[in-house]
Amino acid sequence: MFTGVLLPEMKIQGSPMYLHLGKMLGILIVGIVVLCVASVEVDTVVTRATPGLNSPSKLWWAKEITPDFHVAGRLTERQIKYASEAGFRSILSLFMYETDDYGSFGGEYLPTTAEAWAAAHMAGLQYVALIDGNADWASVDTIQKFADVLPALRRPILLHCDRGYTITFVTLMYMANQTRYNSSFEPKIYSEQFYKVTAAMGLDFTHDDLKEVVANVTGEEVVEKPPKHNCDPEEWLDFWLAHPVSKNWYVAGQIRQCHIKVLEATGFKAVVNMRLGLTDGDKPTQERVTLLNIKDGPSTYGNTSTPPRQDLSTLEHNKINSHHSTDYISVKSKLNFEIENPGEFGDDIGYNEEIEANHVRHTSSLKYYHIPVSPDTNFTSEMFQQVRDTLIEAGQNGPVLLHCGDGRRVAYFGVLAAAVQEGHDLQWALKRVQELGFEVSPDSRPDVYKMYCESLGESTTSRKEEL
Repeated sequence: MFTGVLLPEMKIQGSPMYLHLGKMLGILIVGIVVLCVASVEVDTVVTRATPGLNSPSKLWWAKEITPDFHVAGRLTERQIKYASEAGFRSILSLFMYETDDYGSFGGEYLPTTAEAWAAAHMAGLQYVALIDGNADWASVDTIQKFADVLPALRRPILLHCDRGYTITFVTLMYMANQTRYNSSFEPKIYSEQFYKVTAAMGLDFTHDDLKEVVANVTGEEVVEKPPKHNCDPEEWLDFWLAHPVSKNWYVAGQIRQCHIKVLEATGFKAVVNMRLGLTDGDKPTQERVTLLNIKDGPSTYGNTSTPPRQDLSTLEHNKINSHHSTDYISVKSKLNFEIENPGEFGDDIGYNEEIEANHVRHTSSLKYYHIPVSPDTNFTSEMFQQVRDTLIEAGQNGPVLLHCGDGRRVAYFGVLAAAVQEGHDLQWALKRVQELGFEVSPDSRPDVYKMYCESLGESTTSRKEEL
């Protein structure tokens, strides 16, 4: 029996309550139906929060399993620092990356274990690497090592491997084992739920050898026909940062220049950018760009009392950690905070959409679509109708990545576009967007809920009458 620190008690999202009442209780039905629509049964371990912990613009790529456990692929030094700035307290790497085992992601250097430990230490994070790269990750021994190291790590923990695949398996199997042997453990994981959760994440653990491991850990019968994701391309995890929606639809926050080569090599055919451009008419509309050791706010252009965000005095005022050395930025930096981020298509003002458009078009075969949507907009069905054909065109050409600053705008539109293209109903859309971490209901984002209802041919009134 494995031992380990217990996770905090969390309530797993329950099944919807279906009520059948007589006509004389019609008024009551109206009130209950709203609750039914809002209570969507999702395939996640717990009700998933918005991706990114305390900084969705920096950590949009981290996938939450529980509030304490988030998973990712192999991290760059920048991502390690982003993790600290977003509120993570520890990083656990499933594998050890030796001195001669360095790599790159689209040309961006991936540090060895020793280098990653040093970067994490500088950022104030605990860092642990669990097993040798040649070790059997799908084994009881690995799950035991995982359980043994957890009590020493501060939470929340960012857990990673090469592509987020193996670490997700180990984390969920640890939870499944705790479920089996510890009656007070929460949240519980059983075989059936394991496959639903991983399928919703776009991960496939349905191979016979892995099914045997799952059955061995849970103590249950082998699940003969578990659910499987429908992702296209099947090897989408080569760009592990994306969040799969359905089939060839994927969403993300702000991508980097180095990501374009990876997207193309993985099999993506198009990028849809929903961030604002440089101007809207005569009004400057550049959005913020993420900067190391700088808070996400304030607004790009400041106001009558505050200089623009990338003004040195404003940046100095908005440092996250004033005690960082200049080496935290780079060995050549004279400041302990970043003033520009060209790697994420930033200039001296903020995010520059024209730089991204030119880079995608001139360095890759990817089709590029720009659909500017304000991060503060109220979504409407009319708005969706204006961009519907462009989105469907992008989706019909093959795997498409929709991105904005933190993934929120594209999640709302991406789920709806996938539902329209694939013929899904409102309940599917509400379930899928919530599995991505964005709740849509009559009480939470009623504007998006109304857009979904009207765009999918279902009004709140008609749904109440049907129920």
